[in-house]
Order: sequence, then C-alpha cells, then structure tokens
Amino acid sequence: MYVPLPLLFRFRFPVMAEERFVLLRLQPTDLQCTVCMGHYNCPSTLPCGHTFCRVCIEEYWRDGAHCNCPICQKAFPGRPELSKNTDLAALVEALHDQEPRTHDNCPRCMGPGATKLCLPCMATICPEHQLLHRGGSQRHLLVTVYNAGWPCRGHERGLQYFCISHSAPLCPACVLQHQECEMEPLLERYKRNRERLEQRIRYLDEKISSKEQMIGNQKDSYREIQIVICDMKDNLTRDFREMRDYLEKQERASFWRMQQEQEAAQKAASQEMQLLLGDIEGMNKEKAELQECIENDWIAVLKDSRSQFSEASTSSPKKHYSFDENRLVDTTDAIFKIKTSMISHPLLEEVPCPPKQVFEESLILQASPGANMPSTSSPERSVNRLLQWATHISFDPQTVNNRLALSDDLKTVTVTNKNIQYEKSERRFTTSQVLCLESFSSQCCYWEISTKDSHGWGVGAATADMARDGKLGRNNLSWCVEWSKDRLCAWHNNQDICVAIPRPLTIGVLLDLQEQKLTFYSISADSQILIHVYNLQRQGPIFPAVWLYGLTVGNSLTIRDIQRINMSHQ
Repeated sequence: MYVPLPLLFRFRFPVMAEERFVLLRLQPTDLQCTVCMGHYNCPSTLPCGHTFCRVCIEEYWRDGAHCNCPICQKAFPGRPELSKNTDLAALVEALHDQEPRTHDNCPRCMGPGATKLCLPCMATICPEHQLLHRGGSQRHLLVTVYNAGWPCRGHERGLQYFCISHSAPLCPACVLQHQECEMEPLLERYKRNRERLEQRIRYLDEKISSKEQMIGNQKDSYREIQIVICDMKDNLTRDFREMRDYLEKQERASFWRMQQEQEAAQKAASQEMQLLLGDIEGMNKEKAELQECIENDWIAVLKDSRSQFSEASTSSPKKHYSFDENRLVDTTDAIFKIKTSMISHPLLEEVPCPPKQVFEESLILQASPGANMPSTSSPERSVNRLLQWATHISFDPQTVNNRLALSDDLKTVTVTNKNIQYEKSERRFTTSQVLCLESFSSQCCYWEISTKDSHGWGVGAATADMARDGKLGRNNLSWCVEWSKDRLCAWHNNQDICVAIPRPLTIGVLLDLQEQKLTFYSISADSQILIHVYNLQRQGPIFPAVWLYGLTVGNSLTIRDIQRINMSHQ
C-alpha cells in the first residue's frame, strides 16, 4: 500500500538557526519490521543501526545463547539496552492517523482526475497513485490519456480491447456494443505498434546520422576545394605578377635598345652635320676670295695656277656610323611572337573574361554567399568603393571588459595588465570584448578596424542578446573573422572556415541589412580582398564588436577614421 499523504517533519539548521519544513513521501515498507513484517511497534534501534519492534527483538533473543542482529548478524557481548526510537515511532503514529484511502477507492483515479492509464493493469490512475504502477515495461506500462476523447471514462473496468473497425480502445463493458467489429487485445496491439514506431525512430536516427555525416563530408570536401583554389589563385597571382614584371622588363629593355639606336644615330648625324658645316664655311671663304680676286686683282687672276675643280675642298666627309634596322626588327619580331602565343592560346581563349569593371564589382559588392576566396587586385591603385557606405563608430564604455582600456576618443581598445574599475553595468562582457555604441537595423553601413597592433584578435558584429560571457563567433548571435595561431578563420555559431590569405592589417566590415549580408574584407592601400560573406538571420539591431585574443598586454585594436565618398562621380 502506498501512503498518499505526505508526512511533515520539522528540523533545525544549526548554522542558520532557522526552522524549515520538509515534505517526504514514504512507502509502508520503510516503516516495516523485518521480523514480524508489520509496522513498528515501539521501534528500538540496535548498536549496529538496525531497528526492530521491541517485542520482536526480545522474542528473537529469547531462545538464543548469543545476542546478534537478525539482519547483519553482528554479535553483541551482552544483551544491549533497548531504547525506543522516538522518531520512527512518530512516523508510525502519523501513518496510522492518516485516512486509509487506497488506489481502489480513490475517486480521482475513477474520475476526471486520472491522467495515466496502466495497460497491463487496465486501470486509470491519478497523479498521487502513479508510483504504484512503476516497475518497468514487464509489469506496468503507463501511457498518458487526456480528458478529451477518453472513452469509457467512469466505467468500472479499464480499457482492455481495441476496435479495429472504429479505431477506438474499449473496456469489457463496451465490447458488447461492438460484437460485429474486429477486436484485438489492447496491450498486445500497443506493444506491437510501439515496437514498430521505435524501429522507425531508430531507422530515422540512423538516416539522420548518415545525412549529417554526409553534410560533414561535404563541408570537409568544400574546405579542401577552397584550399586548393586558394593555392591555385595564389600561384596564378604570382605567375601573372612575374609575367607582368617580365613583360615590363622586356618593354623597358626594348625601348631602351631603340633609344640607344636613336641616340647613336642622332650623335652620328650631328657629327656629320658639323663636318659638313665646316666644309661649307671653308668653301664660302674660298669663294669670296676668288670673287675678290676676279673683281679687284687681274694680275692675280693671271698668276692663279689651281685646277678648275679641287677635290680636296669639295669632297664629302667619311661616314663613321651605319644604322642597322635588322637589330630593331629582331626585337619587335620577338615581342610579336610572345604576344601571339599569349593571345592565341586555346585553353585561355575557352574561358570567357568579364569586363574589368564588372569583375572588380563582383569581387567587392556582389560576392556570392559563403564565398571566401581571396581575389587578386590590379597593379594600379583602385578606388575603395566600400567607402560610399562609410559609417563613424566608437567603442561602448558600458560593455568593455575590465581588462581592456579605452582611449579618450573611444576609438582604441588596449589590453592592460590589471583590472580597471569601471562602473557597474549588466551589459559589460566577462571576456576581453567590447561592443560599439552604434547599432544598425536597416541601413547599409561600412567600417574599418586596424589590427596591426595586435597579434590575436577577432573583428565582427553581434546582436544585443549575445550573452555577456559569450565569445564572438561561438554562438548564433555573433559573426567575426579571427586571427590566432598564425591563421585566419571566419567564425559563426561555433563553426570556423579557414581562409588562406596573409594576415590582414586592416579589416573592413560591410553590413548590408537590406540584403541581409555581413561581408568581411582585407583592406590595403590598393586592394580590397574578400574574406567571407555571411547570410544574416538577425533578431534585433546589430552592433560592431571586437575581441582581443590572449590578453597580451599592449595589444590594441583601433577604429579607423574613414571618409564617405560619392560614387556617382567616380
């Protein structure tokens, strides 16, 4: 028999000096003597700790030569003094004073108060008597039955059969109304169908595990593909850079060779012209003398014995330079062959090439979700188109961790060697993190964080609901890119994706709440390399956030001062 009513005990805490009440539920066997198998009558406790009725233990020792415990068989040198266990006696008295109400005559079990049904016992049970039917699936089998749609409520006997024709459980009294229907024992049908459903659940668990394993394999495969593609793009970047350097070198060499030929020809022509000018000057002088002789000295004309034409005075100077056009033609032919081999390569011609502007915009503004491949930038300085959404932000003193110090302009956060006594705030992080004062709910905004003064950091964003002891990227309410242990990873919901690019010195963050995207870039003077893009499923405003990893004293992160540009005139 189960004791339905609790027994109330009062005990005192020695330290607190305070009285409290404790409710205990006991089985009748807990107050049962193991000798007479009845409730204790004047319970007496032996030195070994076991308790019996005084009459029972005295009767047990009456015929024996030695006194020992009936349970543990511990022998006593003499008959111990028996003292009444007043606590157990009070419990037995309280048990006897209770109303003798059992499961069979409980009005709640037979009425609307019943909440469980024991199929082997065919009995409805109220919450107070549920412990009577605990004992495993072999002896008892409890199912929850709600008040709505419970057939046979109030009948003398519980549900025993299942009408297949009407899909309804029935008690023995109601079976007479379904004599023409197909019946089946309720317990057998329930166990059989339950086993089938459990098998289906196990089958689904296996399938789910298999699918999750496939997803994990796909993620691993995709990460391997990312690594391979990153390596290939790095190789392509290096090869194209080397080809550009080689072509620029050959361009300089070719023009230098032509310039040398041009300067040599210019120098030779200048020398020849100087000689010719000297000859012309001498011949003009001789011409003038001859004319003067003819006009003024007829005797000198008679005496002149020079030939009609003097070869010495009219001969052309000897050539010292000869221009060789073939040397330059060989250079132009070699360059033309290099150009032809590059332009007409069949493998490269099979791949369509987007226009330069479209290609750059696709890398910066139209990156596909989940892409995290680094892009190569053109050698000339490019305009950072992200600055058209530039936003001014500053760190929030109410959220900064006590190990971090803020600059006066709230633009720099630095790790210190001791805790700072900030004012008490429920929004303050317990880890080395800080949110920004500004939050964003609808617009598109962009900010940059300088990471050059920190060897371990995380830069990202978080919602206001992020736990104060949480870490950026380790939950579904924050996103970040993190540099630690000489590698760059993107983190969200405690899952990371490694990105094979060099350590960024500046992180650019583009938050587009219209497209529900959060994009991270590695920013340099002439390029914006895409790191990763997250699709947002946000709940509430989003705050910029940073995390200083490792608490190395002196490490700092700084919000960069950036100016918004008008792209309509670019």
